[in-house]
Amino acid sequence: MPTEVYLVKVGMSMTEGVVEEWYIPDGGQVAVGELLYRLETERVNLDVDAEVAGTVKHLVAEGVTMEPGDVVGYIFAAGEAIPDDLGGGGSSTSAEAAAPAAATQSVAAASPAPTRQAGERIFSSPAARRLARELNIDIESLGGSGPGGRIVEADVQQAAAGGAAPAGVNAGGEASPSSPMARKLARELGVDLSSVRGTGPGGRITREDVENTANTPTSTVANIAAPLGVPAASSTLPIRGMRKTIAARMHESLQTMAQLTMDMDVVMDDAIKLRNQLVSEWADQGVKPTYNDLVIRAASKALADHPLMNASFGDKEMTLHGHISVGMAVALEEGLIVPVVQNSNLLDMRSLAIESSRLALAAREGKLGVEDMQGGTFTVSALGMFGVDSFTPIINSPQAGILGVNRIRDDVAWDGDRPVKRQVMRLSLTWDHRVLDGAPAAEFLGSVRDYLESPFRLLV
Repeated sequence: MPTEVYLVKVGMSMTEGVVEEWYIPDGGQVAVGELLYRLETERVNLDVDAEVAGTVKHLVAEGVTMEPGDVVGYIFAAGEAIPDDLGGGGSSTSAEAAAPAAATQSVAAASPAPTRQAGERIFSSPAARRLARELNIDIESLGGSGPGGRIVEADVQQAAAGGAAPAGVNAGGEASPSSPMARKLARELGVDLSSVRGTGPGGRITREDVENTANTPTSTVANIAAPLGVPAASSTLPIRGMRKTIAARMHESLQTMAQLTMDMDVVMDDAIKLRNQLVSEWADQGVKPTYNDLVIRAASKALADHPLMNASFGDKEMTLHGHISVGMAVALEEGLIVPVVQNSNLLDMRSLAIESSRLALAAREGKLGVEDMQGGTFTVSALGMFGVDSFTPIINSPQAGILGVNRIRDDVAWDGDRPVKRQVMRLSLTWDHRVLDGAPAAEFLGSVRDYLESPFRLLV
């Protein structure tokens, strides 16, 4: 029997998703752990790996909306008979379906380096960065052939060999493959695919490649004359992908919940001392806890004390979750993503710092797994690094609350008539008034404050 390929479920609230792009063409071969398809969900896009090796057959086309758990394709083992009709629509063009298996596994030639803005993040794998250092190659000068334009080891090797394929052309001099969604969008926007550099696996042209080409000004003189960060001419950006999902989810959250926000100041003097001590203590182990880690630890312990805040409100009943897993909002260029620290209340301070660091790095490098995005029961979102004193975070539905972390600022207390300097951080709690009233919400926030003001309790 073939192995079914499912539309994976990411998070408790996921209701639908699409195979945004098949990385392996219909009829192509896939190895265990190789990227199989790109999933676009209500909250985030991520890559799904193949769990078995064999011949891939598509059951649904790219861009078709499905429910979590629906079968989107099959993987047939070697020697297993493949029926002509699988009962689905099939997704690839005949040219892509006829592509030999070797083509799907070949290493793509590195694309010429794209034009980057000052300070723009460069996505590259650790292996690529290490090899670039060894070969004395400037990684900023390279184009990426990995998913999403990521620079991979093969790109560095190609650069060392002195070869690169022009835009729209693969290593064999043939037109680069493109996804159906990329071709459709190119027709709508009037983009010539031969002018587009493919950043997908094997140099495949993706939807994002077409969008980037369509929104890139063609006049070099105009670019020079325009002020930094201001486009030479007005342009439109399609609202799609992560930005479309975030917009829809935030609007839905505000429409379907009774959200209120309260603020509370926390005296952070002792927490700052503890954090400095832990940074020094764990320096030789490469572990550096952040203030956000302290807040996640305090919130996890407070959630155990106040289970209503660790709940979800449904149509007919409330669910008090039997585990505590805190999501941590991570800002990316394309939008906000919320990986989850699983069972955060069961982790000690050091383990929590290690896990949160891993999740933040994986989010920025596009390496989060499905399991990293599931099971969140509460969220912590930090804007203090941007100098924010107070804000109104929006609840990550269907959770009952989200905690905003603001900057640590200098403040003054009074010891009789004598002013005493202290350092204070404001916490902003948004909660669902359908789940709990203001008084119990304030008690929860007070518990978080108490844990931070007596930070030794975070270590036990």
